[in-house]
Amino acid sequence: MDITQLKYFIVTAEERSVSRAAERLHMSQPPLTRQIHALEEQLGVTLFTRRPHGVELTDAGRSLLDHALSIKTQVEQATEHLRRVSNGQEGRLDLGVFGSAVLSTIPQLLSHYSSQYPKVRLSIHFASRGEQIEALLRERVLLAFDRHRTDTPEILSELVTRERLLVALPQGHVAARKSAASLDDLRNSQFIGELDPCIYPACRALFEVHRFQPQYGQRAADMISAVAMVAGGFGVAIVPESLLNLQFPNVVYRRLEEAVDCCVDVYCIYRKSESSPLLEPLLQCIRTYGSQPDSPYRLESLYP
Repeated sequence: MDITQLKYFIVTAEERSVSRAAERLHMSQPPLTRQIHALEEQLGVTLFTRRPHGVELTDAGRSLLDHALSIKTQVEQATEHLRRVSNGQEGRLDLGVFGSAVLSTIPQLLSHYSSQYPKVRLSIHFASRGEQIEALLRERVLLAFDRHRTDTPEILSELVTRERLLVALPQGHVAARKSAASLDDLRNSQFIGELDPCIYPACRALFEVHRFQPQYGQRAADMISAVAMVAGGFGVAIVPESLLNLQFPNVVYRRLEEAVDCCVDVYCIYRKSESSPLLEPLLQCIRTYGSQPDSPYRLESLYP
């Protein structure tokens, strides 16, 4: 018994006539009759009772019809599932993430992606940059997000978005009363130093251009720790605008006048040899997100 035989059987059962079934199937009647007889011989049962004006299902035929319709539905569902998987519309997408971009850029982007591909299951893996690259090379993740640009013979990078730099201040700081802070406002402040290795070079370049000598006090390993230290009154910190979504008591964020054109980048990285049909739709979504001319953040709404 094969799928074609079941198809012939279902149509004949629905039409209750071999001649009408043959016409619907676009075939002549004798081959259809032979297929029905062959199916009956394989199963060892009689499926139809011949009548003057057609055929009727026997008890065995009615039972087979229930199973055949169920099989037909399963085959159609499997075919559609495979088509969607082949087109990158269904499957499981493993992603690596790290850094403060997970607070805003990545959730927004993935929300947009999921709205277009709701049948793709997303699995997020938090890992350091080195762990992300290893996971990529070992094919544990399809794509990773980071602030580092990584171009190697095996890995490609694409820009996702750029974020402006802000200053995180204790609420009692004099600059917190302004709509935007300046480096002069921060001259006597203690800076949380040696932050994220992707943020610190941008800060250092900014300070060098404006001949500003920051006073470093406490140090933090990452952006979230830095803002927590600002909340504790240990100093001020230069942070990317994605930290706006990280609200600590006693912390306010302000634009930095000298940093209007100073940005830090968020990249996605993936294997050059990747053949998964899930990759290209995701990249198209990322490219659409990255091509937006305006930042997704509304800094102006923070200030009177």
